[in-house]
Amino acid sequence: MINYLNQVKSFITLTVLVVLVFYIHEFICEFYSIYSPLKSIYVFNYFAVIFFLIISKLNLKYKLVNILTFFMLLTFIKMLSTIIFFLYFKSYGSYDIVIVVYNFFPVYFLLLIFEIFDLKKSLNNI
Repeated sequence: MINYLNQVKSFITLTVLVVLVFYIHEFICEFYSIYSPLKSIYVFNYFAVIFFLIISKLNLKYKLVNILTFFMLLTFIKMLSTIIFFLYFKSYGSYDIVIVVYNFFPVYFLLLIFEIFDLKKSLNNI
């Protein structure tokens, strides 16, 4: 039960972090009149981290694959999905792709840090 509460606490922390950073980021973009698909960026990154953490925790529980191999595989999948995300906005979006990149990667790296710390915490609990 305590382990389940820790997992839920992790997802709540992630959600609060994403919402808080989104509103700060949105305020900064409005202040400087930057036109960027912030909602798409945050939704993509949020669900990518959720997917990554859920699959990683399932792998830790059922020991499907070596942890390092699994981490590399999921990171590769996340990188490919990021490339597809950018290709979509380059092809169909009315946004300047450079602005999209500048707004995407700070969020990506912030959530990557959260992802790594959460995964490290899970690995310490094994």
